[in-house]
Amino acid sequence: MLRELTSLIEMSFRQMKAYLAVNLFFAIVFPVAMIFGFSYIVRGPAVYYFVSGVIVLQVSLSNILSVPQNIGWDRENGRLSLIISMGVPLWAYAIAMTLPNNLYAMGSGLLVLGVAVAMGYLSVSPGGLAMLILALLVSSIQGSMVGLLMAARIRNWRLLQQVSQIAGFGFSFFAPVYFPLSVVPRYLLPLAMLEPTTYAAQAIRLSLLGDPASFVWDLGTVVYGAVMAALASKWGLKA
Repeated sequence: MLRELTSLIEMSFRQMKAYLAVNLFFAIVFPVAMIFGFSYIVRGPAVYYFVSGVIVLQVSLSNILSVPQNIGWDRENGRLSLIISMGVPLWAYAIAMTLPNNLYAMGSGLLVLGVAVAMGYLSVSPGGLAMLILALLVSSIQGSMVGLLMAARIRNWRLLQQVSQIAGFGFSFFAPVYFPLSVVPRYLLPLAMLEPTTYAAQAIRLSLLGDPASFVWDLGTVVYGAVMAALASKWGLKA
């Protein structure tokens, strides 16, 4: 089983390598350009909302968007059917599909922080950095579980592409990511709490501030991801 899992993970990394140009663009060029461009506009306490928002966007694009699209492509070209026929457990396939994206998201998030700190845009304590790494880890896993659920429920390749793109960008800009959760109207608050990026954004922003309240949102992120994983497991990934 370990050999099959290792092979699947290697296959996933090779698939990412095939899209090296676009991966490098979204991992490096895009976030760096956003930090440089908006650093002259966004100042004061809003800096932490902006930087954490850029990091959340990276997590969202890497997991909520990319994970279901990769699985959908495997389903479309018959690779998922072949994997299932070989007797490989779907949990092993899920790990192989999500691990590279999780590492990619965490690396991108840390790069965004590094650029912001190098520019003197903000500062983060060692404790805050440790909190951020934890927040990135749980947020990436949560995003992957949301992606898995979409892939489990939507089998039409074209529809899955559309839904994952709308979700990947929508959860980044129509959730309290770049603005405080406290400004969300009461009647919209239940909707905001259903969005996965709400939890990730609070955890990441508070970690940048070194606020221990980040751990509370980390826990909420884990619970949200566990619910998504349970639903994805219930419906399963069918070829």
